[in-house]
Amino acid sequence: MKEKKEISYQVLKWGPCVITFKAEKEFIDKLLDEAKGSQESYGNRLAGHLKKEVKLDARNHKEYFEAMFTVYDHALQGWTRKKGVSNRVVSDLWCNFQKANEFNPPHDHTGTLSFVIYLKVPEIMRTECEAHQKVKTGAGPGCISFFLADSDQKNSITQHSFLPTTGDCFMFPAWLKHWVYPFKSDCTRISVSGNVNDNIPLNLMSNEGIQSALEDVRKKNQ
Repeated sequence: MKEKKEISYQVLKWGPCVITFKAEKEFIDKLLDEAKGSQESYGNRLAGHLKKEVKLDARNHKEYFEAMFTVYDHALQGWTRKKGVSNRVVSDLWCNFQKANEFNPPHDHTGTLSFVIYLKVPEIMRTECEAHQKVKTGAGPGCISFFLADSDQKNSITQHSFLPTTGDCFMFPAWLKHWVYPFKSDCTRISVSGNVNDNIPLNLMSNEGIQSALEDVRKKNQ
């Protein structure tokens, strides 16, 4: 009887680098305070079917975003074996107030990276989702799903779905398709989303993004 030989192998890394982590409570509270006070609607620039989406000023939270970029670039370097980008700027920032039956259809974003931070997730949403998953397969009410274009390929992981909790943050390539399922619970989920650029044409930047970039240039030239 021939002796069995072990076959050594490697699994090739594939696909986008998506990370999730918990945002600091202090950061969440600052974003919530600004979002509740903002009166500037941002919905006409977004894909979401939500009644209330308001604009925020990224300059108010610069140090927190820089920490997020550091975390992502560390993960990206491990994923791609390439050095991360040192200069990033938040070019758009807005807050979503999602209520029952509202949703975000499949879409992607502009820029290099995008992120979403969940500031307030009512517990009733988890109860609704868990009840759904007892009788159904797949993502449930209120979940966020990331997927590749060829999402029906066999023997491949082409989609990840999550029911977020308060404080969850997701960072991902801006080109990655994603969507947010509706829910029926009588509550409001609050999240903040943003787009990040490395080098960005001025005509595509918000005024806040332009001012933030100019401030960076001035500091480097001092």
